[in-house]
Amino acid sequence: MIFRKAIFTLLFFTIAVAAFAQSQDRPDMFEWHELGEAQKLAAENDKKVLVYANARWCTYCKKMEKEVFSQKSVQDLTNQHFYIVWIDIESDRKLTFRGKEMTEMEFSRGMRITGTPTFIFIDSEGEIIAGQPGFIPEDMYSQILKFVGKDAYLDQSFEEFIEK
Repeated sequence: MIFRKAIFTLLFFTIAVAAFAQSQDRPDMFEWHELGEAQKLAAENDKKVLVYANARWCTYCKKMEKEVFSQKSVQDLTNQHFYIVWIDIESDRKLTFRGKEMTEMEFSRGMRITGTPTFIFIDSEGEIIAGQPGFIPEDMYSQILKFVGKDAYLDQSFEEFIEK
């Protein structure tokens, strides 16, 4: 009986540790930043912040990572215009946004993120530009990165931008 309890406890602990490790696992195609650091770098270098809000159980997040983030064109556009941040909408990990400390879950709720993946674009001064939920195919995602990254959103609609 004690042996079974020990095995069960060990198995449970192993699964819990594996789940935690997986939740910390970020694809290596980007240099991921903490939100406070990304805001500071964006202000210093006239770039924007791109928050990728996800959940490790999210099928469409995994699809986004595998099919879209893996594309060199997406990586190049992201690195050119943004500091990218990984947010797990269920995480209690702390972050700083606009000088205020909160958890990733609290940040997600504050941004009204109800589904994953969700992309939040933030300007160099910390103001929210836009948010976009859902899986986005590579060609459309690249257009969004250009639209926001090149400041086209300041003087035209996305539709106008696409038509050009």
